[in-house]
Amino acid sequence: MAFPSIARAETRALLVGAWQFRSPLIMDLAGPENDLAAMETVIRGQGASDVTVLRNDGVSRTTVETALHALGLRSRPGDWIFLYYTGHGALAEASVKGTRDGDTDQFLPLPGFDPDSKDAERFIVDKDFYTWLALYVPRGVQVLMMADTCHSGTLHRSVDPRAMGMTPRLTLGGRNVELGSRPAPRFASTLASVEGAALTATREDLPNLFYISAARDDQVAWENALPVEGAPTRGFLTWSFEQGLTTPRADGRGMAADQDGDGKLTVGELGTYLNVQVRMLSGQRQESSSIIPPGREGQGLFATVPPPPAPPVAPPLPGLYVADVKARASVTGNDHPWRVLIDGKGADFVWDSARQIMLRRTGDMVAQNVKTLPQLRGVIDKWAAIEALRPLLSEQRTRLMVGPLENGARYPTGAPVTLALAQKAGDQPVTAPQYATVFNIASDGTVQRLFPSAPSDGDGRLAPGQSLPVLDSQVIAPYGADHVVALVTPQPPDAFRLLLRTVENQRAAARLVAPIRDLLARAQGQASLSIGELYTGN
Repeated sequence: MAFPSIARAETRALLVGAWQFRSPLIMDLAGPENDLAAMETVIRGQGASDVTVLRNDGVSRTTVETALHALGLRSRPGDWIFLYYTGHGALAEASVKGTRDGDTDQFLPLPGFDPDSKDAERFIVDKDFYTWLALYVPRGVQVLMMADTCHSGTLHRSVDPRAMGMTPRLTLGGRNVELGSRPAPRFASTLASVEGAALTATREDLPNLFYISAARDDQVAWENALPVEGAPTRGFLTWSFEQGLTTPRADGRGMAADQDGDGKLTVGELGTYLNVQVRMLSGQRQESSSIIPPGREGQGLFATVPPPPAPPVAPPLPGLYVADVKARASVTGNDHPWRVLIDGKGADFVWDSARQIMLRRTGDMVAQNVKTLPQLRGVIDKWAAIEALRPLLSEQRTRLMVGPLENGARYPTGAPVTLALAQKAGDQPVTAPQYATVFNIASDGTVQRLFPSAPSDGDGRLAPGQSLPVLDSQVIAPYGADHVVALVTPQPPDAFRLLLRTVENQRAAARLVAPIRDLLARAQGQASLSIGELYTGN
């Protein structure tokens, strides 16, 4: 007797990347080539076998639309489509102003783009993607769309040119671009009763579209060597996505992006994880954003169960560049936690020994008055600790907020600073006790307790929904980058708090990493870890 086979849900992907633009107006990029290769490996590891890859001269309006239409024809209810683009992004005058999308259009300039020729084959507007998805993809097929590009040209802090690594994925930012007319969709709709509405579709109109962008609309997206000097150049969003799906949690049992440790990665968890990772990797210049259909934050991601992530591999020692040859000789040796470089391009740290300042690969001044070898080591050890904690960050429950300036701004001398630990409302209200432990790692690596630190703080227990003010102060010297670490656990971490008292006012950040990892592992998804970066100086 023969039985009909039952169709199994599948994950399909359209991966698009451009890094060679053949244009005097558009800078070529280094990262998208590496992004595209890594993303293909990641999505196949998630069970995708139907993967279409378009790159450089193979990317045009026609090829992208055709590939998306073909994916839609092959897809069935229950499937996932992963639509991914890596490359430049730009803004143009909207063809129709005064709509809910604003007076500008976000668009992708493709290889050969010339703003004067207005060749529609050389650009794709965000509205084109939404129209094609509405016309060509069945409603029962879920779509995760991810764009590792810029959305506009506002910067919070400049990048110091001595740290020669950060490259913006922004093009034509200072030019008033007007795009030409765009052709109508070239294929007939495969769906019933949607064609008229699809031509004006937006992200919010598509109940099956989950959208993640590399940056907010007022930010630039960046690329850099990640995670350390010597690694291939990558986009921050893509690298964070790869890390979240391929490296384990603190307990070693599931993927890092599974914030609650229940073995199921949801779109909401992924969005939260990518947001904090992109913020940390970019020095708070960039913050990924997610648009999720209402009530669908708990939607499980992709159609297959991926294999468990591989154990993490220890990164190589960070690369240190010192321009002055005499000072370089003083930091050379085999017993230091760094590698001395003879070329500053892509270095993790640059020590300007004449001005006694340290720069990081993000182009930020992260410490001043660095004169001696112990001071230099304190700075680098502090950043090694932050990098070790970064994959463990979880802001599903709480997030440390830095104010009052915009996130990532540099605070000048005398500016007021407030830090607050805000509990986030989730699908399920938190009723179990939550205990906060907050400390600062100063720019030179010194550990400073913040909460609880006085008898009035008690055991640090948070009331449900409480927003805990941590610090209200103002900026004074020394300047650089401070990191306020907020650990929220279901029980008071008495042993860890004793350790904090023991190492207070010492350069001892490295001693805190393993105990924090152990606390997170024991909490089984019921703890959170958030870090607020504070950049100071004029």
